[in-house]
Amino acid sequence: MKKKILTILGTRPELIKMFPIINKLDKKFDNKLVWSGQHYDYAMVKKNFNDVKLRKPDIKLKINKKKNVFFQVQEKLYYIILKQKPDAIIYHGDTFTTLAASLVSNFFFFNVKKIHIEGGYRSEDKNQIEERARLTSDQLSNIIFVTRKQEKENLIKENIKKNIYVVGNSITDSVDEILKIYKNKKKLINRYNLENNNFIYVTIHRSENVDNKKRILNIIKIINALSISYKIIFPIHPRTHKILKKLPIKLKSNIILVPPISYSESIYLLSKCFFCFSDSGGLQEEAIILKKRCLIPSDKTPHAHYLNKNANQLINIKNSSFSSQIKKFILSVKVNKPKSFSHKKNTSHLIANIIDKII
Repeated sequence: MKKKILTILGTRPELIKMFPIINKLDKKFDNKLVWSGQHYDYAMVKKNFNDVKLRKPDIKLKINKKKNVFFQVQEKLYYIILKQKPDAIIYHGDTFTTLAASLVSNFFFFNVKKIHIEGGYRSEDKNQIEERARLTSDQLSNIIFVTRKQEKENLIKENIKKNIYVVGNSITDSVDEILKIYKNKKKLINRYNLENNNFIYVTIHRSENVDNKKRILNIIKIINALSISYKIIFPIHPRTHKILKKLPIKLKSNIILVPPISYSESIYLLSKCFFCFSDSGGLQEEAIILKKRCLIPSDKTPHAHYLNKNANQLINIKNSSFSSQIKKFILSVKVNKPKSFSHKKNTSHLIANIIDKII
């Protein structure tokens, strides 16, 4: 009889990084896929599942968005784990869903193996909600998969020394699979009259940027400055769009504002852009895989491994005098080849095999 596991997701970034792993887990285990509804209910996120060719969830939580989502997810996960009686539960990264799953399983289901995929990342910024979620979930997990030795070293410093596996980053598998599925999305480029390698791809969504008026104002100033020389495509997060309407500054005409796009469309735009300007951790990683570069409006990033004069760079947005930083970055993108980073292949396969041996 196959061992039973629960794989618990609740956000689009988790879905994107986990779909290749889920496909491998389905072959080895009785794998029940749980969608927490942290960001969207399944009806709203269904197109994302279809986009990455992932089967629908076995269990979908119904969340009342007018109440505290975190506590609802905890309570509902408690009853799901109680009913399903899994041998292990799997969660990913640094979301409220991950934190809820690790807390509930640790305190009420001691004998269930708790598996954290993509643990060990540290931005060293405790003001980030994601950083606090990462720290707590790692401390409560029995088995932790990390991308590089650096993340393993982070965990050892925090006195977590057992069952840490360096397996690489599943986002490499995700990008590879999407490029195979969608070889050509020229319609997207043509729709917005974009020129290959001559537009900037922008996304902004993190709370430390969007919910801070001074920071978001400076970010819009940067986007406007970039648009003087380059066309910009900006798929805008609903929360960012709401905030933008209240700001005493408007986007310039060379900026194409579009609704949120699919993952496959995002990968295609990223592969064709001059560079991206984004606070998305996922885009920072995907840019490197696609040999593109990302200018990041953040003070720190958990993806510091990719910071380099010829790779991704942070931009200081506390200081409104950012034009010299932009000019220096653009010149570097024009004249220097992007730094190459090695990435493990078949991370998803490796994770599934390790889990198979230890539970």
